[in-house]
Amino acid sequence: MSETEAKAQGQKPKISKLGIGKIVAAVIIIFLITAISWPGLIRLREYRRRIRCGENLICLGKSVLIYSCGDGPYPTADKWCDILIEDMDVTEKDFKCPANRKERCSYAINPNVSPASNPRLVLLFETKGGWNQFGGPELVTFENHEGKGCNVLFNDLHVRFVTPEQLGELKWKVEEANTIE
Repeated sequence: MSETEAKAQGQKPKISKLGIGKIVAAVIIIFLITAISWPGLIRLREYRRRIRCGENLICLGKSVLIYSCGDGPYPTADKWCDILIEDMDVTEKDFKCPANRKERCSYAINPNVSPASNPRLVLLFETKGGWNQFGGPELVTFENHEGKGCNVLFNDLHVRFVTPEQLGELKWKVEEANTIE
């Protein structure tokens, strides 16, 4: 009896043991593939967030440099976010690390740096959040990227992902950047 005939007579269609076995096998295979690939998907998502965060820092760094016209002062540290919003082509979205969307801004500026400073000096770096933040290593956070590190933009506009162990190697003041290592 076909399935259509069984329905017409009010009987439920029968599923063969072979059909149930195929369904169970398919579910198990899908589960295994998902279980195997899940950690990789999580790592990929975090890697993309890290890359986007670095891109945001480069965008902000270019805006800071353009604001200075290459030889003038950078925006004042206590108003740097406001100045970039008002005078440059920067949106509030550029101030947010994708891993920390709760805060208005995920970055701070180093007030000890100028366009003429050593390229190895830290210019912008990740923080827990705020607006117009400025300072040094005391504001750095590694929480945005699961404690593994943070993005730092240097005065030559290159970004480096810094681990907690590498924080002490960064240069924050002109005197530090001029020392020979």
